[in-house]
Amino acid sequence: MKPIIRLTVLTLALGALCLPTWANDGAHAQSTWKTLADFQCALPATVDALAKDAAGHLYKAISTADEQGRMTAQIRRSTDGGTTWSFVDHLVASNLGSVQIRSLGVDKVGQVYAAGYRADDQGQYRWIVRKSNADGTNWSTVDEFALPGVQRTLAQALTVDADGRISVAGYGDAPGVAGQTQPRTRWLVRQSRDGGRTWTTLDDFDYQHSAKATAILSTPEGLFVAGSGWNGNAKTSERWLVRKGVVDATGALQWRTVDEFQLRNLDHPFGAQAQGLGLDEQGHLYAVGRGYASGDGGNSVHWLVRRASSTGTDWKLVDTFQLRAGNFAAAIGVASGNSGGVYVVGRATDPRSGSHWIVRHSPTGVAGSWRVSDHFSGTPAMTILSGVTLADQAADGSMTSPPAAFAHGSAILSDSTGVFTAGSTRAETSHALVRKLELVNPTKLATTTAR
Repeated sequence: MKPIIRLTVLTLALGALCLPTWANDGAHAQSTWKTLADFQCALPATVDALAKDAAGHLYKAISTADEQGRMTAQIRRSTDGGTTWSFVDHLVASNLGSVQIRSLGVDKVGQVYAAGYRADDQGQYRWIVRKSNADGTNWSTVDEFALPGVQRTLAQALTVDADGRISVAGYGDAPGVAGQTQPRTRWLVRQSRDGGRTWTTLDDFDYQHSAKATAILSTPEGLFVAGSGWNGNAKTSERWLVRKGVVDATGALQWRTVDEFQLRNLDHPFGAQAQGLGLDEQGHLYAVGRGYASGDGGNSVHWLVRRASSTGTDWKLVDTFQLRAGNFAAAIGVASGNSGGVYVVGRATDPRSGSHWIVRHSPTGVAGSWRVSDHFSGTPAMTILSGVTLADQAADGSMTSPPAAFAHGSAILSDSTGVFTAGSTRAETSHALVRKLELVNPTKLATTTAR
């Protein structure tokens, strides 16, 4: 892979080509979305996670490639509300694979944690957790974990509770079973109670055959983990799962599945997947993701939001969405705030104009109250593509197929000034973006990050 060099001034930092341009969408009133930071990078590039520490510093994790074509994961910090960003950490994958930071979290003393995975020199993907000091610099790996004899062990999400316990969710490959061709995976939850010095596996779950944990959230009611699982029956589909861990009288964490869901039981290997968890100021839980359903044009994928009381035992579907009927839509992350309501970020496709970065908002979180808050298709240089059909007629009568814009929201958080989302846009080049909704009446918001 060759780096993309289209600009007159280049910032080459830590071996990764990624030029920041501080975007301004023009004059905006409060309560409108604007792009705070636009990093034009080598393909591919996206912001995968966001976090904020007690001092008000913002953090984002970027996946991209360096000038040798190796995949890299960067962590950048902003001390001015997202106007400028500096490098604080980076990882480079071996030539045999990839590296990604999937989740960021902060403890009560301001130390920042990052969870993800990295390919080693033998091509094995290893679960990693990294930790900074209290000012977000001087990073080190505090957990590197791999299931024995398997190809992949991937951390996907982390949460830090009020007592400083760090909990990380993810999944790993499992040995195959004779006569079964479908891959097997094991849902994994690991925890450290001493700042990352020692780790214990709290949950190792396979839902009879395979399961993937992709989101985790600590609440006063217990530890919640969301993802999906399949029982191995070829006539069934992957099911949306939420599990809850509660400390028993002996101090051990006891687990039970509190939500299993599908829009419809289809004969398809991917039925429903939860991808993010959040908690609002009133204590309601939210799980967001995607699910398949049958339609006139075949099976299509719907954006899904489910809601429960603080106990997490009474889940109900409160939002489904598609930008165009019969096309793909998926929710990725959720953030909530008091009078600001609940915000969900993800993406949805339109066959005429590609993939769109979508944020949906509800002032209450209940069914029937959800509306699109941000519908974003690319940077100003890309927006010309957003109205182009995938096959247009040229002057000579032939059919041309210009590339559609691709936009994908993948992370979200909120603070007292507004709501931040992050993700990527792509046409001929790739952009890792952070966008912000500035609130009319800022309030103290509850922050959750999810992926």
